[in-house]
Amino acid sequence: MRELARLLVASDVSSHAESGADAVNRNLRTSLIRFAGGGGFVSLLQRSVSLASAEVPALRTAKVTTDGRLEAVALSGAAWDEAVVVVTARMLELLVTFIGDPLTRRLVREACPEASPGE
Repeated sequence: MRELARLLVASDVSSHAESGADAVNRNLRTSLIRFAGGGGFVSLLQRSVSLASAEVPALRTAKVTTDGRLEAVALSGAAWDEAVVVVTARMLELLVTFIGDPLTRRLVREACPEASPGE
């Protein structure tokens, strides 16, 4: 999942936005909100950030807003990019657990066809 997360992050120019608040690929966010609703996405992101904080301690202070963005993250540049990869990987792992690998990959493929590896 880490490599798939890397592909998703690399495919999204918004991951380098000056606000630094988008921790998930913009298209994947849209796809997941359509699938699980805004509240479902926020809950998934909160859990993903919590799991990722074991690997990226700076995420321990992060707050997920009601619109699914991160606040109070003291990371920038390459450190932020790597944190986004870790959060995205944890989110994909949770999705596989909850809805299975085939549906997770379908959601990823629909959101980011250019980032989806061949199956």
